[in-house]
Amino acid sequence: MKLYDVKTFLLDVVLIWIEILSKTVGFIFKVFRQYPLSYTALLYLFITMAFCYYPIFDHWSAGFIMMSLPLAVLSGLSATCYLLIKKQKIVAATGFIWILLTFPLIKRTIGISHGEMKLENVSALKVLSFNGECFDEKHNSDENLAKIQADIACFQEYSPNKDIESKYANSAIKLTKFDQKGFIGLAMFSQYPILKQYSKIWDRKNQPNINGYLCADIAYKNDTVRVVNVHLWSMGVRINLAFDALKKGHVKTFGLELTDSFRRLKEGFEKRDEQMREVESYVSGSKYPVIICGDFNETPFGYSYGKLKLSFQNAFEEAGKGMGFTLNRQPYFARIDQQFVSHDWHVASYKTISSVNFSDHFPVMAKYILKKSLTETPALVAIK
Repeated sequence: MKLYDVKTFLLDVVLIWIEILSKTVGFIFKVFRQYPLSYTALLYLFITMAFCYYPIFDHWSAGFIMMSLPLAVLSGLSATCYLLIKKQKIVAATGFIWILLTFPLIKRTIGISHGEMKLENVSALKVLSFNGECFDEKHNSDENLAKIQADIACFQEYSPNKDIESKYANSAIKLTKFDQKGFIGLAMFSQYPILKQYSKIWDRKNQPNINGYLCADIAYKNDTVRVVNVHLWSMGVRINLAFDALKKGHVKTFGLELTDSFRRLKEGFEKRDEQMREVESYVSGSKYPVIICGDFNETPFGYSYGKLKLSFQNAFEEAGKGMGFTLNRQPYFARIDQQFVSHDWHVASYKTISSVNFSDHFPVMAKYILKKSLTETPALVAIK
């Protein structure tokens, strides 16, 4: 074939593809003009789902997009059904496929465990995480202390408490001056020796410095495990004030409170992203099995949660049951207290202890078994 013929052939191919692309875009645009809301809903569903599976950038807007996944699923389902009625079968089928792909994400909000899973003849490490809101002395009843007894206990918003500290052989505590009432911060208690520890409280200008992280390497039997207790940037969202204003008919105050909540959420997404990168730098590439737990101040569809899910297991997703809400105030329907573990662990059980209700958070308790402690994979036994 002559060089001239080759150029002509390639030019014809390019022109054909341009024509096909032009017609395709024209067709999509024509259909989009017919059903703009439905197409927009499906596009938003795809973007939101993609961000939840893999957070591709750390801008604060990603946090808002990911947090809206439940709404995106509902609107996407409505749009899919509507397009099916309108005989837009190909697009409707695509919508149904995208909705099905969101099902694995449902595990972030609904636990489907059938009971505690135990590995025969192997003991489990019991780990507590609890934002105790200072855990005042008046709450030190034997019943409360028994319910939160663990091998390793991580507290956020902790203030000195002799009754708790007396039950553990080892401790790591990082407190800062809160107000005239005293000190508050992070604490980690362990029945096993703490070999090394590192902690940091982040500076919040003109606000109490209670957010930070406390890391400890703990000698657990014949191994060393790295435990991180985190308290990420508090949301500070006063949604209850907005609803109270609306109930009283104060529309202007309602609008101002919503605007303030948006600002606080935006700031929270930005700060938590910075803080989580700092925490990740401590556990990334750790030669020890890792446990990260604490008050994340973010829903399971948040950026920090999504980033950790790329490398760690979430205990609730592996062994939780029900909704697992951990917030004991408005809005109640939120699980912002988490436990993440490296893949060195089997998650034997997870539960939210809602009967301990004096704080604005509920404690969460999980049991873990080191995989490398197993010489062979034993049978799993379900205990209802």
